[in-house]
Amino acid sequence: MGEASTHVDQFDFIQTGVSDGVGWLRLNRPEVLNAFHLPMYEEIAAAMTSFEQDDAVRSILVTGNGRAFCAGRDFRYSSDLQEEGGDPSAWRRRYRTFFPYTSTLTTPIVSAVQGYALGGGASLALGADITIATPTARFGYPETRHGIASKSMLWAWHLGPKVAKEVVATGRLIAAAEASRLRLVSMLVPDDELIEQALSVATELAAMPVGVPQTVKRMVNWAARDTARVVWHDRMFDYETASWDAAGVEPSPWLIAMRELVAGKWAPVPVEKGATR
Repeated sequence: MGEASTHVDQFDFIQTGVSDGVGWLRLNRPEVLNAFHLPMYEEIAAAMTSFEQDDAVRSILVTGNGRAFCAGRDFRYSSDLQEEGGDPSAWRRRYRTFFPYTSTLTTPIVSAVQGYALGGGASLALGADITIATPTARFGYPETRHGIASKSMLWAWHLGPKVAKEVVATGRLIAAAEASRLRLVSMLVPDDELIEQALSVATELAAMPVGVPQTVKRMVNWAARDTARVVWHDRMFDYETASWDAAGVEPSPWLIAMRELVAGKWAPVPVEKGATR
């Protein structure tokens, strides 16, 4: 992949550039298996937004440096963030889902996955429109084994409710071969061909007539519009209330009282046909 073009900001924790209509983004914290902390997350969001707004970018390729695609959230950083803020739920107010920077972008996205793609890293990899992986790839949300209830809707979208519940609730890892069988992965390729193959697909998408891949993405995702709405409202609730900390600590007495009040007084509100909530 070529050098970064002048329109893309230089970052500390990711590498970016544009070549032949492909905007590429490479996660670059290999010493921690590309686990993301808040500064890295904000850089990913900024780069994706820049690509989305750039007419020269017709597709996006996301990769990771080193042995892993992304091991998920950097929990040591999250722990420090909580201690500095004095609030056990501080991390949830700062972190947000990758959903707005994958599924809801109009630009088609290809992810190239080697090694671990866990937690938020799995959401970034699987949220791409096309996921290409090597036989070494491993996907999953192991945080559930540590008292953190993962709520990724991507698994339900791809796998259906029963398989999604089993995979996410147990926190087990999905090997590349099984991920391919479950249609989480679009293509399996040898390790030494990963970037070449992923770049070839991204370049092919970029060369398509303007608007065609975007229209296909929109129409396919439209079938999951309810999933997108659930994700958005659920994450907004997390952001606004920050009721649970990273270890699953009980919510505050104030929030418990509010929930009891809502449970006792809430009544469904009629919605006119065609209206959104």
